[in-house]
Amino acid sequence: MMFEPKRIHPVGMILSFVNMIKSYIIPAIIFFFVSSNESFNLYIIIGGCLLILFVVVTSILEWWKFTYIIEDGELRIEHGIFVKKKRYIPIERIQTINISAGVIQQIFRLVKLQIETAGSGMEAEVSLTAIKKQEADRIQEEISKYKQLSKLSIGEDEQEEVLLDQPTFKMTTKDLLVAASTSSGIGVIISAVAAFVSQFDEFIPYDQIIDRFDFLTNASITLYAILIFIAFFIAWILSIIGVVLKYAYFTVIKGEEELKISRGIFEKRQITIPTKRIQAIQIVQNPLRQLLGYTTIYIESAGGNSGDEGLSTILFPVVPKKNVEQLLLEFLPDFKEHSDLHRLPKRSMIRYCFRKTIPALIVMIPVAYFLQPWGYVSIILLPVAAWWGFASYKDAGWNYHGDQLNIVFRIISKTHVLVNRNRLQSVKSKTTYFQKRASLETFECTIKSGLLGRNFTVKDLDQQDVEKIINWYSYEKSK
Repeated sequence: MMFEPKRIHPVGMILSFVNMIKSYIIPAIIFFFVSSNESFNLYIIIGGCLLILFVVVTSILEWWKFTYIIEDGELRIEHGIFVKKKRYIPIERIQTINISAGVIQQIFRLVKLQIETAGSGMEAEVSLTAIKKQEADRIQEEISKYKQLSKLSIGEDEQEEVLLDQPTFKMTTKDLLVAASTSSGIGVIISAVAAFVSQFDEFIPYDQIIDRFDFLTNASITLYAILIFIAFFIAWILSIIGVVLKYAYFTVIKGEEELKISRGIFEKRQITIPTKRIQAIQIVQNPLRQLLGYTTIYIESAGGNSGDEGLSTILFPVVPKKNVEQLLLEFLPDFKEHSDLHRLPKRSMIRYCFRKTIPALIVMIPVAYFLQPWGYVSIILLPVAAWWGFASYKDAGWNYHGDQLNIVFRIISKTHVLVNRNRLQSVKSKTTYFQKRASLETFECTIKSGLLGRNFTVKDLDQQDVEKIINWYSYEKSK
């Protein structure tokens, strides 16, 4: 089945207009406030109107000139207003297909389809910003047919039966609430507020605000503590709402050679990841989720950056730790979690504790000196940092079973990495002067993930253990 050359939905003109306006809005605002001379008001209005007219015309022409077609095993794109450009992408190079729907798309019952290849950078190779859901499904089906010719011999009834047998994970309401209440979104909310305030501090009437809350200058420490608690509580509630909206209806469906991940309410997203492109698995527990017995599972895949957080894609936002082994067996049987790890030598413990307490001392000393007497409360940072270092030492470890390497480390969250030997790009060891005196080394491995790759590091392993891992990795190459 071949496609005739098609254009995206006319709503694409609106999306293009919005994106172009976004790129011009900041310079326009700056120019408006800088140009305080009233004699320029007429020119500003005329210039603004001409700019809007230019953006409208450009959006219409871009939509009209953009066409796509699947033909002869290729996705072919033609676009360009003044210079006509053609792009041919072989279907076998397509790695992931992402489907999302923002507010505008949902109003018109459309979706946005993004296609990524192994050479994609931080942006998708192709982006069809406004097409019907049926059209997106048809494109996926067409690409799947080219990749898996054997499926052409399966009848429609058999295909439906196969789909019913596909392993499916749906996030429960309980797990969604656990994910929302234990996420680090509170930090994002506070950072966003701080960034907004810093960008528009010249236009915020701080003097009037301070005058309104002048009564707080003589307030007690207890009242300040209550106000701070209320502010953090509001930020926590907002982060819960954000996570619920983001991960509602989270579903994972395992096909024969791919995983389909979908989620969201206001912004619906669907990501298709070929299982052969998965480079590693991360099992991550932040301190609160570790205490409650929950964990988050991430996928590290080669190709473009389609991840939710950095270069990683969330496979399971929050699941009970006891269910991880069964879920991996069901959805990614090539990866197995092993708990029988080789731990770090005891002589590494003092280094972990020392490494964490130094920053605490740097913060504590000036705070205690300049903010007396309440600054002395900062001494609590020392035992907290020492405990953090001990926890990092206690959790760290390594092992390999067959062709799979397992390494565990903690920065803030406990991270368990599962990676197969043929997915490792390189392994190396590093040692400092003080590590060498204690016969310790730092182990680092690299996988292909996103545009730049991904490194995982475990510090202060026994020198002989690092040699064992390197010999295990190089054994296959010496055959």
